[in-house]
Amino acid sequence: MQDFPTVERSDAERDVDALCALVREHYVYFAPREDVWDATCESAKQEARTEAAATPAGHLKLLEHMLDQLWDNHVSLNVNSPTSPRLVPSGSDYWIDFTGGNAVVTAVRPSSGAAKAGLKVGDRVVAMNGMPVLSAASDRIRHGRNAVSEARLVWALNAQAAGYRGQMRGVTVERGGTELDLFLDEPMPEPSGELVTYQRLKGNIGYIRIDDSLGDDAAVAAFDAALEKLEGASGWVIDLRNTPGGGNTSVAEPMLGRFIRGVKPYQKAGPRWEGEAVRHVASRGPWRVKGRVAVLAGRWTGSMGEGLAIGFDGLRRARVFGSPMAALAGGVEGFELPASGWSVRLPSYNLYHMKGMERHVWHPPYAVIADNGAGPDVALQAAKDWLNR
Repeated sequence: MQDFPTVERSDAERDVDALCALVREHYVYFAPREDVWDATCESAKQEARTEAAATPAGHLKLLEHMLDQLWDNHVSLNVNSPTSPRLVPSGSDYWIDFTGGNAVVTAVRPSSGAAKAGLKVGDRVVAMNGMPVLSAASDRIRHGRNAVSEARLVWALNAQAAGYRGQMRGVTVERGGTELDLFLDEPMPEPSGELVTYQRLKGNIGYIRIDDSLGDDAAVAAFDAALEKLEGASGWVIDLRNTPGGGNTSVAEPMLGRFIRGVKPYQKAGPRWEGEAVRHVASRGPWRVKGRVAVLAGRWTGSMGEGLAIGFDGLRRARVFGSPMAALAGGVEGFELPASGWSVRLPSYNLYHMKGMERHVWHPPYAVIADNGAGPDVALQAAKDWLNR
């Protein structure tokens, strides 16, 4: 019998094979993406053999292109390059919805590059970086272009709106019959430098804003300190509109615990989750918040921020004002790739509101523009009007 030499596979080939298998085995939303993923893997296995994929930059870019084909903002790698795609929502500053055949701006992140450039809610996007808007979106849709769902198109529009690290961004919009060319600086607003900010608003309303700190254990103490400073408030606003980076239950649950008595359920977990199907939160602290509570949520309310929003609503402890949230679906787990050692993060189980609706399709019941760029804060005003009523 003739012996054939063993052909050693490249690092890119090993990681592509592993990623293809990991998505099929662990990604909880795989079923509607199966055909596209099959085509993605077939193409990626060929690209993995090229000279470009033999470099670290080419290797990473290949994996990033593959993950684009899942059209899911909760899927990511734990590594990036100076030219990697910006993450949505943490690295984005405006949101597009596809309405009546038009790409319409429905949210603009305050103090961001888009807000400073003058982009407004209601603008119709005509082009991005000089390319017609649908053509720009198609650049992120490499497989299955003949049957693109609305959800996938909206993902592609917003992926292109965020753009790539180091990339200058231009957007052409139609407003009141006039086309405007806008050039956007870096999307992320300047951080406040605080985990939690707070103030006492007119009418003795205690206002607390969580500044993308739900992944930092120290945020619990900062939240408690804010409550102490605002003790005696007759109403409360909890602002979750700057939590795009998600976080941990170990931070969010103690915050919820200041608003209830006893032990109560606030969120459900779906198939593949190995813990308890219903998550509970326990009261804690020297005193519990009394009176009305308004929660603010929008497109930059992500993951654990969304968990807090549905938790307040499921506990019937607050009215949630705002617009659709980041829609970061499910709970995420990390899986290491064998060649590079990089980790891919995939939603591996569903999360639900206590009423049974999946978290990523639940919307704040008191609908109002949550993120209005440089315009007036209509969501905060709606909350104050209710609290002062």
